[in-house]
Amino acid sequence: MQKTLLQLYLEHKEKVAHKWSSYLKFYDTIFFNYKRLPINILEIGIQNGGSLEIWAKYFENAIRIVGCDINPDCKNLRFSDPRIRVVIGDSTEEMTKNRILEEASPYHLIIDDGSHKTSDIIKNFALYFPQLAANGFYLIEDLHCSYWQEFEGGLFYPYASIGFFKKLIDIINYQHWNVKIARNVLLKGFEKLYGIRLENEILGQIHKIEFVNSLCVITKANEHENKLGEPVVAGIEATVIPEVKALGGVVSFPDQKENFWSNEPNEELIEEKLTQKLVEKEKEIERIKNSLSWKITEPIRLLQKLFGDSMKGDQ
Repeated sequence: MQKTLLQLYLEHKEKVAHKWSSYLKFYDTIFFNYKRLPINILEIGIQNGGSLEIWAKYFENAIRIVGCDINPDCKNLRFSDPRIRVVIGDSTEEMTKNRILEEASPYHLIIDDGSHKTSDIIKNFALYFPQLAANGFYLIEDLHCSYWQEFEGGLFYPYASIGFFKKLIDIINYQHWNVKIARNVLLKGFEKLYGIRLENEILGQIHKIEFVNSLCVITKANEHENKLGEPVVAGIEATVIPEVKALGGVVSFPDQKENFWSNEPNEELIEEKLTQKLVEKEKEIERIKNSLSWKITEPIRLLQKLFGDSMKGDQ
């Protein structure tokens, strides 16, 4: 029986490696069908190089295991496994990307364990997600840094790395926007701020996004596999809602071109719309209060009318 990733880490005696235990347990579940495949692996940020050695043990049939690090001292690392390669350079630069692609292409597993800075994470994704094979995994580790200003983040900062990956959830559901807006319009703030460009064709290949503590895993698939598909109606009896039997075949969704919140309003319009909703809500609350007040005072008024001044004297 093959050892788990956690077991391999605990038994490792060579170059130092560091991963959070929750990552290792999660990786065992998502890599289950990948462990014996002939895949190419890229890890951005390798420190002492130990993780590359452990990936080589875990993925026994891997073809190439490439590590990239900006630290020039990593060029002195030596590995007994000939499948392991190291590229020295800034992973966010085109020149470094080209050298990484010379080592292998496409990659089936890409792990970003680099600087953890928001700008680097987003630039890396724009550069390397297009180099990921279909059904491959793109992993971003240590996203807790997204909440710290030391790593260009913050809980309410709209352009932190975690915010970028949250946006991709909407892009997965692009089929249901039903407005004439391209996928990458949703990312234009990130594109402008970080100088990236993600083509709509590439964004359409985002199949699945999984979040666990400090970790995001994005699975890639051909665009036609990422659609909702046709409704499958099973059974014969539909005595409660008989209309459901007619759902087979093509289903049309409502057009949203008149929906204010489905289009692209500017900040002033958003503020105006939110203020309008707040005023409407306050009016509704006042109406309910008045209604409740009437329900309390009306019985007293009727009693007074019925019994006259005798009731006033009892008060």
